[in-house]
Amino acid sequence: MTHPAPDRTPWPDAGRAHSRLIVVCHGQTAHNAGRRLQGHSDTPLDEVGLTQARQLAAHLHARGVRAPRLHSSDLKRAAQTAGALQSVLGGAVTLHGALREIRMGDWEGQRLDDIQAADPDRHARFWGGDPACAAPGGETPDEVTDRVHGVLAALAPAPGETLVLVSHGIAITGLLCRLLGLDYARAFAAGTTLHGNTAYSVLTLDGLRVVGSSLARTDHLSPVPVGAGA
Repeated sequence: MTHPAPDRTPWPDAGRAHSRLIVVCHGQTAHNAGRRLQGHSDTPLDEVGLTQARQLAAHLHARGVRAPRLHSSDLKRAAQTAGALQSVLGGAVTLHGALREIRMGDWEGQRLDDIQAADPDRHARFWGGDPACAAPGGETPDEVTDRVHGVLAALAPAPGETLVLVSHGIAITGLLCRLLGLDYARAFAAGTTLHGNTAYSVLTLDGLRVVGSSLARTDHLSPVPVGAGA
């Protein structure tokens, strides 16, 4: 899978009256490159993923991001991405188990093609965007959305503040759908909120109300093949 054409449009203006939320998907892992599902599996970034994270850090620094509040999933691939951002942007990183990717249960570590062959009906429902469908022993998109949105609500970014959340593909899709009032199934099927590795979204918030957004940007990346961000 490759990223769409980079979005080089300006970021939505935040100003002093609103806060800025930057939602980041972790960099590539060997599982991403091999089309294996990760879920809660604690896989580290590969060399491509480390490069992607450094590219994003330099890009955000060039955009003027300094010492943001950095909060990340505690899984290695997200924590390493957050660490690369912190080393350039400053600030401190706080890790949260509640920002993890959707739990994939029995599907974790398996290749997508093998899951489709073994369980075609459930595969079709899940990847068709059914928010109530879970992998065997896993979570539903509705459940992961609730816990990730709960973290954001607890962090409550203040006017003039920049908050960076580093998370995972399906977790990010659920969060953005909740914030933007999008139907999860439609957005998932259309790829509206799809974040490949180190893709990021910028939102201007008034409390938790979105007043401006630019979604799934990849303007920091070189045109190299990448995996899905789950």
